Amino acid sequence: MFTDRMEAQPLDHDVLARLFAAHGDRVYAYCVRMLGNEHDAADALQDTFLNLARRGVDTGGDESRLRFYVFAAARNACFDLQRRRRDEASLDALREAGVPVERGTQAGPEQAALDGVTRDAVLGALARVPERQRKAWLLRELGELSYDEVGDRLGVNANAVAQLLHRTRRALQASIPAAAL
Repeated sequence: MFTDRMEAQPLDHDVLARLFAAHGDRVYAYCVRMLGNEHDAADALQDTFLNLARRGVDTGGDESRLRFYVFAAARNACFDLQRRRRDEASLDALREAGVPVERGTQAGPEQAALDGVTRDAVLGALARVPERQRKAWLLRELGELSYDEVGDRLGVNANAVAQLLHRTRRALQASIPAAAL
C-alpha cells in the first residue's frame, strides 16, 4: 500500500490528480472544520497534497487505509499551519494592536522568551474579546486580509470592520498587563 519513506518516489501528475479528485473535497471540508476558515483550509489542502506527492503514496490496494493516510496528512498539514500562524503572529501586528514592542536585530533566547510571553499575553487578551471582534482581528492581522475582504467574510462593510478592529485594539491595550510587554 505505502512505499517506504527511504524508497519513496514522487507521485506522477495523473496519480496525484486522481487522488485529489477522490479526496480533495472531503479533505477541504475537514480542513475548514479544523482551522475555522476557508483561506487557511485552502492552504492546508494544498500542503496535504504536496506532502502526499513528495512521499510517494501507492494509491493501489486498501482504499480505507489510503483514506486514513490522506486524512492523517491533512491533520498534520492543519497542525503545521496552525503552528506557523502562531509563530507568524508578528511583532508588527502587535504594534498595530497598540503594544509597544521593539524587535532586536538578532533574537537570542532571552528575546525569544520575552516574545513568547508577549504573544501569550496578546492571545490571552484576544480570547476575552467578543467572537466577532476576535475574528475580525485575526482575519486582518494574521490572515492579512484587507478591510473589504474581512467584511466579506463577516458579512459587514469595511467601515464596520474598522469599528470592530478599533474596539478590539482598545480592548487589547486595556487588558494586556504592562509586565507582559
